[in-house]
Amino acid sequence: MINNTPYFLSAKNIEKIKNANVSIEGRHPKKDYNDPLTKWPARGLAYSNEIGAAISEVAPKTGLLLWIPALLYFGADIYDKYKNDKNSYDPSTRRGTKQAIFQLFASVILPTAAVKLGQKAASAFALKGKHGLTLQSQEELHRFTIDYIKQNKLRKYANKQNEYYDKFAEKLANHIDETKKESKFENIIKRAVNWLFDREQPEAVTRSTYKKIEKFTKANIEQIFKIREKLMSDTKPEEFSDKLFRKFKQVEQEFKSQKGYTGNAKEDAAKHVIKMFQEKQIFKNKLLKTVGGFIALGLLVKPIDKFVEHFVIDKFVEPGLTMLEKTQIKEFKEKNMAA
Repeated sequence: MINNTPYFLSAKNIEKIKNANVSIEGRHPKKDYNDPLTKWPARGLAYSNEIGAAISEVAPKTGLLLWIPALLYFGADIYDKYKNDKNSYDPSTRRGTKQAIFQLFASVILPTAAVKLGQKAASAFALKGKHGLTLQSQEELHRFTIDYIKQNKLRKYANKQNEYYDKFAEKLANHIDETKKESKFENIIKRAVNWLFDREQPEAVTRSTYKKIEKFTKANIEQIFKIREKLMSDTKPEEFSDKLFRKFKQVEQEFKSQKGYTGNAKEDAAKHVIKMFQEKQIFKNKLLKTVGGFIALGLLVKPIDKFVEHFVIDKFVEPGLTMLEKTQIKEFKEKNMAA
């Protein structure tokens, strides 16, 4: 019987080839795939939007800009997963879609919601304070106070603080009533945008009782007049930092040096820094909310990843994509068979 097996495929040579392959694999073991986008510093870009959301209270413009590197990272990651199956080129719409949904939930929607909830929780925690108002309500009252100071001269009421407060309270009550009416007609999209991007939220005051508002505003106005009195006697108020008191003296000198200025430099400088002091109170409240946002993000970032991967993707996205593929294949077959 003639052996038809080629010489180079003889049993002896096949064994040599196997041994050679084993030898090569021994010298060059197969390496596990390492995704370059999961390594630092590239990986850090994925968190920039979450940091942006957390600091948006104290630095809204910077917070918005920090979304740019994150969005670039998300785009690169989604394209990479679409194009490559680990270390081999194999474009897959299914893989790209799955990664896009993962990034949408794990890096955008849920972390941002976690930050905002942390900020809201920090704001609500202030209810246990001496005023019983949320930080957001306090902010809105400080803003209203700043606007009122701009329109009224404090020196006119230096010895008539009760009259000042009565007029202030009347205007504030009208403001709250108008805000309540307007908020009823505010659409849900505008509310969501204000909530997401930390714009002013005057409606926060409408959710507080008048008794608490009265207690807060009375204490605030009393403090304002005490500060003014100290400044008019060139004495640093206890509430002021050295830097803010120096700012008062600087502004006073600037008013005096202005050509054609005929006002009271000390009075106008006092009014200016009192408004600055109110703005600092707003900033402090925002800072507390920012801390709350970072705490919530730190506690929830890993659970969010696991939730999205094992619940959203495994339970809904994967089955949904599988069903979609089956439907598309069925439609394709029916179409071609009919043709």
